[in-house]
Amino acid sequence: MDESCTNEAEHICASIVPIFKTLNYTELQKVNTLINKKVFPKNSVLFSKGEATSHLHIVRYGKVKLYETSEDGRQQIIRLLEPGDFFGELALLREKQHYLLNAETLEDTGICLLSRDDFRELLQQNPEISLGVMQALTDRLASAEDFISSLTLKTIEQRLISWLLTMAEKEGVFTAKGLRLTINLPRHELASLFGTTRETISRKFSKLQADGLITINGQKQIIILNKDEMASLAQL
Repeated sequence: MDESCTNEAEHICASIVPIFKTLNYTELQKVNTLINKKVFPKNSVLFSKGEATSHLHIVRYGKVKLYETSEDGRQQIIRLLEPGDFFGELALLREKQHYLLNAETLEDTGICLLSRDDFRELLQQNPEISLGVMQALTDRLASAEDFISSLTLKTIEQRLISWLLTMAEKEGVFTAKGLRLTINLPRHELASLFGTTRETISRKFSKLQADGLITINGQKQIIILNKDEMASLAQL
């Protein structure tokens, strides 16, 4: 479903994106007039690796996974995107204008789309946006290096603990029992994120609970009981 993004109440399309944070209200309104919104149901493929690029994608709400697929069909999640995150900018800036990864929604998701030509014109008219893009790419490079280091030097348990602590830092809620975290990813998606199987992820969660580090409440909620010990185990 297509929607325009010109309503002042929908100013969020541009304002939640870090690369546009240097723009004033009038400039953000201009960006908003260039943006189109689309709503995608859960499990929608936004694009596949190798397809010709056309737009910068901004997550308005929901969650998106960017992933690679092996020859035997296994997925490796490279990044998880949440509201305010954007993707597709690398392909728009390269001479070879093709998407470098696959993208799929993990839940009902709203996407704001900015065309290649409009994006490039914005960069020319607002050089400070280019600095924002450079900062975003620098952050992603650092994350990619951490990801590669984690794959080669850390066990699956250490990677899982590191991710839980990172998510808890961003989204955790302090309670009398500990730090409560809601995990909205099913076990098979977590397995794809860590390059393992769903059964292995389930065993690791059970072990962390048996060791007294977490309490599991259903499939989506855990309580972190000992953050410091978990950080030590993860070698953070």
